[in-house]
Amino acid sequence: MRDRTPVRADARRPPLCPYCAAASRLLFSAKDWNQRTSAEAFEYYLCRACALTFIGQVPSNLGRYYANEQFDIPADSVGFQTRADSQLWKVEILRKQVPPPASLLEVGPATGEFAYCARQKGYRPTLFEMDERCCGFLREVLALDVVQTSNPAESLDAATAYDAICIWQAIEHIPNFWTLMERSIDRLGPGGVLILSTPNPCSLQARILRRFWPHLDAPRHLYLIPQSWVRSFARKHGLAAVFDTTRDVGSIGLNYYGWLLAARNAVRGKVSNRIIEAAAGRITALVRRWESREGRGCSYTIALRKG
Repeated sequence: MRDRTPVRADARRPPLCPYCAAASRLLFSAKDWNQRTSAEAFEYYLCRACALTFIGQVPSNLGRYYANEQFDIPADSVGFQTRADSQLWKVEILRKQVPPPASLLEVGPATGEFAYCARQKGYRPTLFEMDERCCGFLREVLALDVVQTSNPAESLDAATAYDAICIWQAIEHIPNFWTLMERSIDRLGPGGVLILSTPNPCSLQARILRRFWPHLDAPRHLYLIPQSWVRSFARKHGLAAVFDTTRDVGSIGLNYYGWLLAARNAVRGKVSNRIIEAAAGRITALVRRWESREGRGCSYTIALRKG
């Protein structure tokens, strides 16, 4: 597949959609409000055909914008079980689709809590991770099978088939992510599932906060992918959406976290964390009635089954 990374728009014409090559319109310019790695502004566009939101120009030195990324890598496995247990809800979603002892590929595991839990429940995980320090921890401390790669699509071995491929809050970081999805489908065995979770650009938070929405996370999030896009992709490739919600445990938690980051970014350094946390809690409680409606949570999880 040819590289369809969008070229920077000029004053006369926005870039074409990098996925479907349709016309787009400018949504907004946003800065790195979350990590403050740069004072640059990054333009995001909305495809008029497929509704994909995409960054106008993928930074050539994207790695520099991860300089302040905090993975909180433990020194050893002591106490890690508590961290891992917080991810059991993901294993439960997987178990309902593909029972153990299925083979599992996870892309972007960070410090591996989900994979660690999945292995305990009988799954056989392989991991693709970009960060060198995370890879060291996964391999040396957790004894997980990990491949260090910044291009997971290229790293998929044509000779290896998986029963499940999971990409939790990582697909939006990957240039031309649809290539990874297409190759993932090819590497799934019959009845296998591709499970994705990613920020929801149709959420209440996204509609209210727009360019200040923390889950935009410019410029690290190259795309905002609506559920409608994923459903259309599934139909095109003969997949069935067997699980699709904005009300899973992770999405509900990210609702609060989004308001927390938005408050922190707005008043950075001016008030205490305690006050910010209290404010975020009040906002979350105030809008829970609307945010808890299906389709309005600030993240979604979707599972696609191969026939």
